[in-house]
Amino acid sequence: MHSSKAYLCARLVNEALELNDLTELKHPAHAIGLLLDEVLEGLKARGWPDAQVLRGPRIVSAQENYGLLGYDPAEVTLGSEHTRWVDEHSLLRTQTTSQIPKALQQAAQNRKAGELILLAAPGITFRRDSRDRWHCAEPHQMDIWVLGDPQLSTREHLLRLVADILECSVPGMPWIYQSSPHHYTEGGIEVNLLLDKQPIEVLECGCIARSLLQRLGVDPAKHGGLALGMGLDRLTMLRKGIPDIRLLRDPNERVQAQLHDLLPWKAVSRLPAISRDISLAVTPGLSEEVLTEKMLLAAGDNAAWIEEMHIKGRWAMADLPVQAIERLGLLPGQENVLLRVVLRDCSRSITTSEANALYERIQSALHEGAEGGGYKING
Repeated sequence: MHSSKAYLCARLVNEALELNDLTELKHPAHAIGLLLDEVLEGLKARGWPDAQVLRGPRIVSAQENYGLLGYDPAEVTLGSEHTRWVDEHSLLRTQTTSQIPKALQQAAQNRKAGELILLAAPGITFRRDSRDRWHCAEPHQMDIWVLGDPQLSTREHLLRLVADILECSVPGMPWIYQSSPHHYTEGGIEVNLLLDKQPIEVLECGCIARSLLQRLGVDPAKHGGLALGMGLDRLTMLRKGIPDIRLLRDPNERVQAQLHDLLPWKAVSRLPAISRDISLAVTPGLSEEVLTEKMLLAAGDNAAWIEEMHIKGRWAMADLPVQAIERLGLLPGQENVLLRVVLRDCSRSITTSEANALYERIQSALHEGAEGGGYKING
């Protein structure tokens, strides 16, 4: 059972449509677009076909984003907890894979036996995501699908595609993979790069599922291939050594001067962070994604200050002493959630009064208990 849908207001839809897609910037090009070009040119140099680049709309139907790809309508992914719905049947695309089904059908109609066709679908996507240095709500992705004869659908060919992409984007960086099933692939895997021995997920892939081809009216006896989706933001960060995903859109001149090439990152002064714990009374079971989105909306123009937010703990009313229940303003049927919220601006120091004002806005927006309840603890 998924949560009921909540629709975006017209203002938020317009903001999403007006936000720069960093894969499309040309004068000057953004590092994300430069890396994208290096991948496609590098694949061609390694014997893969010249890419057919797909640029689709940001608002797509649920059928394009989910249905054609094999998602069950009852899955939680379809709920507002992860999806920014525009209306009952359309949404801001959560994945560039939404551009693939129609293009795959067309490619199958045009493909000759023995021919390979490479589809590349880059662009901005829209999520309700957690907040830390690797996550943002508007990540850039690129799907790369290769359609050929059924014999192309093997793990050997898949790993060759992965190796070629990673050598083009982050040459020499070690990587590992593990099983990760997908709705539209067979033998799906998740690929992680190793940064200081810590795994960072950068892409998922698999062989094109025969069930997907059948659903699209494509004959699996004549066609097969590889399906891959990659995170362009993270790959760009790892290529250049950028420490925080927010820097990819930071307007500071010292930051912007480094975002039009793929040269190693030169550290911009990391100003002190301000960290607070906020204890709130809320509806039980709210996910980190939902709480993050409410927090970013409350922060408004200062949302870029929020470096990280995570849930430190949850407690039911029965687990709390009376004094804590009264102080929180916890009402029957609610739970207590403790959030760690870290603020840092990449360009200047945030004053104590500015931080206090932002924490108060966040607390007021997220707290659902009795008026005046909830409290902050200095971190």
